[in-house]
Amino acid sequence: MRVAKIFGLAFLTGFSGALMPGPLLALTIGQVSLQGSWLVGPLLIVGHGALELVVVVLLILGLVQALRRRWPRGLISLIGGAVLLVMGLDMLRSAGGLALASAGATAALPPWGLILAGAVVSATNPTFAPWWATVGAGSMAQLAPRSASEYLSFYCGHELSDFVWYTAVGLVLVSGQGLLSPRVYGGLVLVCGAAIVALSLWFMWTGAQVLRGKAERQQGGSTTAAQRRRNSG
Repeated sequence: MRVAKIFGLAFLTGFSGALMPGPLLALTIGQVSLQGSWLVGPLLIVGHGALELVVVVLLILGLVQALRRRWPRGLISLIGGAVLLVMGLDMLRSAGGLALASAGATAALPPWGLILAGAVVSATNPTFAPWWATVGAGSMAQLAPRSASEYLSFYCGHELSDFVWYTAVGLVLVSGQGLLSPRVYGGLVLVCGAAIVALSLWFMWTGAQVLRGKAERQQGGSTTAAQRRRNSG
């Protein structure tokens, strides 16, 4: 149950970065236009995901001890939730004026070049590090994975949001049917922005509960009750 919850919430949170226009999306549109293949998006995300795997491992190594303590976990969750709230509100504010734009690529990249470009463009994106330092770390603090399978579900859920979005962009561009018009794109951003705002409020609320020690008391009470049931059995 926890694995599915972590996966789902990481998937939803990932759209806060995936849907917003940026260099990776612009590169995707430019390369799909040149090559006429929807596989451009997934290949770019392979490189992007490889970079994020390194980031997630570094976060785990740096946060695993801190997240076992109440104050660091609560503060990280609060900060991540606050940044996520700003991003969600920005998505709501800008949804009506967004449009997909190409990076103006002049040469088609081979598969290995797309994978490399996905990592390089992500690493040089000025929003990449701040997102992981706030929203990414806050998500991990909020979800508090406790096992290898839970950490893996967090990573896979996050990466799936990128794969879904960039694959959809490639398929729509290749179809040439104009399905992803500015109006449709704005509507998607609007819906996701509302979900991100709701998620951010939950992050901040539970972060505050952790700081007050309420979450730990409730967890402790549940553990005690479970122990009583086992002993009585």
